[in-house]
Amino acid sequence: MGTDGPAGRPASGRAARPAEPPPAARLVTWTSAFFSHPNQVAALFWAGGAVASASALILVRWPASSRLALLAVTGVCGAGAAVRILLGARPRRWALHLDLATAVLAVSILAAVGAAGHVAFQDLYIWIGVFATLYLPFRGALVQTGAAGAAYAAVLAVGPPVAQPVAAWLAVFGTLGVAGTVTFMLVSYLRGTSLTDPLTGLANRRSFDQRLEEEMRRALRTGAPCSLVVADLDGFKAINDRAGHAAGDRVLQDLSKAWRSEVREGGDFLARLGGDEFVVLGPGSGAVGGRRLAKRLEATLPAGLAASFGVASWDGSEAGQDLLRRADEAMYRAKAARRAQLTRSRGA
Repeated sequence: MGTDGPAGRPASGRAARPAEPPPAARLVTWTSAFFSHPNQVAALFWAGGAVASASALILVRWPASSRLALLAVTGVCGAGAAVRILLGARPRRWALHLDLATAVLAVSILAAVGAAGHVAFQDLYIWIGVFATLYLPFRGALVQTGAAGAAYAAVLAVGPPVAQPVAAWLAVFGTLGVAGTVTFMLVSYLRGTSLTDPLTGLANRRSFDQRLEEEMRRALRTGAPCSLVVADLDGFKAINDRAGHAAGDRVLQDLSKAWRSEVREGGDFLARLGGDEFVVLGPGSGAVGGRRLAKRLEATLPAGLAASFGVASWDGSEAGQDLLRRADEAMYRAKAARRAQLTRSRGA
């Protein structure tokens, strides 16, 4: 087992230039990256509202009061898009709620104005529901959708007369209900698959990176210790070559099951980084706790399996990826020491 220090990974040969991914893969990657940032999507939605209200303002003859309302909403939507473009950081949940509440107010004004000009601005409520189900938990999305429904009901009750107001409300919010439900189910499924390793059921690299960032922020606030244990199986490729990939998969599954029982439930965070490399994040655990955990993991390795472990404890100021790098380097030193020991024992 290795501990953190200045040494890095063993030098390797010059890496081959990776092949250019096909256009479809690049499109999927870009789409995933775009929708993973609520600010970008909110900016797109605000810009869409600005275009819708500005287009109606230009193309339809409106009374003076309606023109003023359309101008105001266009300005609010344009400002919302600009703010979201300028704010590069991921917005807090309260900011998303504020965006949606403002959007409900803006669409309600447009719906009241559009009733006189026969423009179906009320359809924009559907986009509010879609955005809410994309980025809010179920309860938050339900609250925002309910607020939108109540706002449109108020518009139909006290605003300009609309033929068959109940049918108008049901048409919009029946569609919103179906679209929101489908969106929420798809998002829930994709979140689960994007954060879980399908073979072992453990958290994957993306999920680990998110958790590491959260724990580093918490540690900076509280000053609590934090440790990382990185583990890499020794000779795993030989198992695949000798017994086949199905056997290798079973080894990884058995190992994951054994290690789940050794980590603190609700405390330690076990993840598969990829291939035969695993990591355990130990919030509130220092260097001693990290070394003890590594020994427990080593003691529960399935028969005939060996692994190299690297342990690093947070220095109180470094970023999470720097902590991971030090643990990774410690693991590679442990692996090199194990190989050297095996070489000496064979030569003896």
